[in-house]
Amino acid sequence: MRLTDRVLSFHPAIVTIIFVVLFFGGSVAGNASTLGPAASLLAFSVSMVAMIGPVLLWHYSLYRVASDRNALNVGHSGRRGFLFLLTIAGLLSFLVLLPMLAVFAPDDPAYRVLAALVPLAMGVGAISYFACIWAAANALTRFDERRKTVELHKTLGTFLLEFYLPIGIWVIYPRVKRLLAAPIHPES
Repeated sequence: MRLTDRVLSFHPAIVTIIFVVLFFGGSVAGNASTLGPAASLLAFSVSMVAMIGPVLLWHYSLYRVASDRNALNVGHSGRRGFLFLLTIAGLLSFLVLLPMLAVFAPDDPAYRVLAALVPLAMGVGAISYFACIWAAANALTRFDERRKTVELHKTLGTFLLEFYLPIGIWVIYPRVKRLLAAPIHPES
C-alpha cells in the first residue's frame, strides 16, 4: 500500500484529533512564547509547519489517489501536483523570512527587502494552498462522477468540506472509502 493510500485510510476520528491537537498546540506555541520577538516568530513558524504539513499531506494524498484511480476517465493521472510544491515553497519561504524580519532594524535596507518578500511569499503560499484544496476536491468529484469535467457546484461543495477538514472529513469519508476500494489503473 502506498503512503498516499495509507494517509487516506485513517479514520476520520484520527484525522480530526490530529488536526485539533496540532491547531491548538500551534496556537499555544505561537502565543505563549515570551522569549522576545525573534524567538516568538520562530515558535510561530515551527508551529505553522507542524499544523499545515499533515493537512497538506492529507490533501495531496486525496488528490494523488483520486487522480491515479481516475486516469482512464480523465486522460491523465494528475497534472496539478506542482501546486503542492508551490504551496510548500511559498509557505516555507514565508516561515523562514518572517523570523529574519525581527532581526533587522526598520531603517536597515535588508529590512525593506524582507518586508517586501514576506507578504509575497505568504500570498503565493496561501493562494496555492487554496488551489491545492480545489485540485483535491476536483479530483475526488471527477472520480465520483467518472467524467473529465464536473459541475462547479459539486466541486465547490467538496472544496468547502475539505477546507473545514475536521467536520468535512466525516461527510466525505464514505467517498474516500469508495475511492480506496477502486483499482489503480496500470497506466497511472
